[in-house]
Amino acid sequence: MESIRTSELAARVARILLLAATGVILGLAAAVFVQIWRSDSQLGNVGEDYAFYVSLGRRWLDTGVLYGDRQLTGLPYHIEINVDNLYPPPVILFFAAFVFLPWFAWYLIPIGLMGHALWRARPALWTWPLMSLCLLWPRTQGSFVVGNTDLWSAGFVAAGLVWNWPSVLGLFKPAFAPVVLIGIRRRSWWLTLAAVGAISALFLPYWAQFVTAATNWEAPITRSLPNVPILLIPIIAWIGRRRSGGTQRSFQAMIGKRRIGASWKE
Repeated sequence: MESIRTSELAARVARILLLAATGVILGLAAAVFVQIWRSDSQLGNVGEDYAFYVSLGRRWLDTGVLYGDRQLTGLPYHIEINVDNLYPPPVILFFAAFVFLPWFAWYLIPIGLMGHALWRARPALWTWPLMSLCLLWPRTQGSFVVGNTDLWSAGFVAAGLVWNWPSVLGLFKPAFAPVVLIGIRRRSWWLTLAAVGAISALFLPYWAQFVTAATNWEAPITRSLPNVPILLIPIIAWIGRRRSGGTQRSFQAMIGKRRIGASWKE
């Protein structure tokens, strides 16, 4: 009886500490967000990435141009943020869609996907401070403020952890290619990959331009590493999910396996 009471007390203390840590980190995250918002508002940078993506879509619809002249000379060049198109050709369909869709859809859809994944996972309390730290990360905050495509990368990861096939859509940002493998063992994943391949084939004339642009821009290979924490939010939640009971099952789910009887099967 004494050991049970001690165990219950320890669990209660741990719960309080985890909740307190989460509260403190989220408070700091809110303060950082306000600061970044104010700073970017003064500079006119709020939503600037979203506006750039829409401008790329509009330019393509009007002129058929995907990449700027300076990107196609075959000579090395320094990347100019929100000037140079750094995305594979098929992504332009995604950007072009937002020429017609309302601006708030750019934010609500990926945030909704992440929220749904967290609701489905019902992550254990130990994951809350970790996810909060990812939210506190300045690059995560900045993604929300400027409307960077990192939001959609995280949304596709979250959706991939729930339905498997959406992770393939993460190919639109090659720097995060490893997370595309989530759900690779499921048929829906392969069907989606085939569909993406077929759409990519329609842009065959543009691929040579992309290769020229991508092989000549001067940027470190680690350029996107600081953006990874936003992708970790749904992954941490899935690893710590309680609905399926246990970390081992969560890892199995991430690669697209399901439990049959007492063992895991593809």
